[in-house]
Amino acid sequence: MASKIIDLRLITYFLRTAELGNITKAASSLNVAQPTLSKAIQQLEYQLRAPLFNRTAQGVEVTPVGERLLRHARLVSAQVTDAIEEVEAMRDGSAGQVRVGAGPSWVRRKLPLAVSIALKERPGIHISITSGFDEGLLAGLEDGALDFVVAEKPLSGGEQKHAFEFLTDDALIVMGRPDHPLAKRNSISPREALAADWALPPQHSLARRKLDGRIISLGETPPEPILVTNSQSFLLSFVLKHDVLLYTTRSVTRIPEGRDLVEIDVPELASSRAAGLIYRHPKLLTPAAQFLAEKIKQVCQDDPIN
Repeated sequence: MASKIIDLRLITYFLRTAELGNITKAASSLNVAQPTLSKAIQQLEYQLRAPLFNRTAQGVEVTPVGERLLRHARLVSAQVTDAIEEVEAMRDGSAGQVRVGAGPSWVRRKLPLAVSIALKERPGIHISITSGFDEGLLAGLEDGALDFVVAEKPLSGGEQKHAFEFLTDDALIVMGRPDHPLAKRNSISPREALAADWALPPQHSLARRKLDGRIISLGETPPEPILVTNSQSFLLSFVLKHDVLLYTTRSVTRIPEGRDLVEIDVPELASSRAAGLIYRHPKLLTPAAQFLAEKIKQVCQDDPIN
């Protein structure tokens, strides 16, 4: 039976080797001799009683068992880094690295203001922002790459992994350019709207899943979009140049790229979207991350529409 206690040094060595895919490069990066690193990997494999790497012409690649360990190793590494940063932040009260995942609407409106306020008050904090759609951000949160995410509330089923704190809400509606054939009509039926061309985010995004769910509940078939992209900037620019329909928040008209869009009145496809802060469960934040989260909350109190 494998030992229940594994030297954290071995996990660090394994993680760097897996990331670089080459023992020589990993040994150089870790500032250890190659035989030392090879012996450490062998020791870890012995303790786990499973091979972690396969040798290739280019170096090494992780085995299926190694893939599983790699996921946990990244989380352990992130948690250790968090612990060190928290100790440092507690010592001087103003240091720390904060890694935030942000949905597309947040990187344009509330988050820049909150980050600016935070850095003016605590210039020693270092902040990194990762933008994307929901699934990728939540994966980064679960792997320990992100401290928290500010985005749409996840669909039910993730309560054991995530903790959610509500901040804002908005309506999800159909939008298009002002001269779209449906733009000046009222109470358009879902079937007629679905007969038009659509440009949408990927299927795994929450907005797309909500749209598809809404349509299916009406007994219709979700549209096959002529354009799919994970870039909201591209979507907004494209919609203004082509007769396609977009499913997004009403507040998108508050940002420069979306201010010329108009709502297409399809009442039965309208939905709501709650958004806020998403943490790993249980919620454990460094003081620096907690400070930035509080600034985001303050900004949202003044404007609770996302």
